[in-house]
Amino acid sequence: MKKIIIGMMLLIPLISIAQDDCKVPTYLDQISSFDLTACQYSEYNEYEFVYNDLKDNEVRMKKSGNYYRLKYDKRDDDIKNVSGAYIRLNYYNAVIKAKGENLGINKDFFRFRHDSKTVYLLIQNAVDADEQGFIIHIIEEVYMTQEIELDLKDALAKDGKIPLYGIFFDIDKSVIKPESDKELTKLVTYLKENPTINIFVVGHTDNTGDLTHNMKLSKDRAIAVVNYIVAKGISQSRLTADGVGPLCPVTSNKAEDGRKKNRRVEIVLK
Repeated sequence: MKKIIIGMMLLIPLISIAQDDCKVPTYLDQISSFDLTACQYSEYNEYEFVYNDLKDNEVRMKKSGNYYRLKYDKRDDDIKNVSGAYIRLNYYNAVIKAKGENLGINKDFFRFRHDSKTVYLLIQNAVDADEQGFIIHIIEEVYMTQEIELDLKDALAKDGKIPLYGIFFDIDKSVIKPESDKELTKLVTYLKENPTINIFVVGHTDNTGDLTHNMKLSKDRAIAVVNYIVAKGISQSRLTADGVGPLCPVTSNKAEDGRKKNRRVEIVLK
């Protein structure tokens, strides 16, 4: 049997009658007894992974990014008995070799890094002694491309504040990521075009972790935004940075999509 290779330097091309029609991750090979018979791909989507963790507790984890759904079916001319355990162990061995993590007690849910992205991969239906087919769900975490823009001037005039969801930081860090430039450039342009406007830059977090730490993190992120704006020629005297941690959520922190909305930088008119 040919092994699945994830994140290695040498990649075996995907062998499948459907490869010209399907978008398949370059790091993913397939088991030789199976053909790729159906696929779905979205440049950005959400998917809720349901799995049993290493303590055998059922877990629901929603992730967003590049989404793949790949369906594999047993080849009609293949006489081998390929078990679901064999399939799952192949993926498990490949992920561990690539320094990834197994998150599921059944060796069916994994996390690993590829091309600076965090990748989540779930194997579904690989349970039979002579498996006839299984499904792979993959999310490659990426930020969504924001295509609908709300005019800063109109929003601030109407509400006196606006959340900026296009400012990105690594987890638990206050260094602004390069993909934040578009959002920050709009803010700098607004401030240059409205020289009498002064603002508060307010950092927000979700409620995960220690309160004192989150209060400091939110302020550090607000300070990082102010420093960026000042470096673009805006007077420091017009800007005040502060952080309120998880104290002003816009929605519930019970689910990941809510926590994501609560992690933000807001601009507030003075």
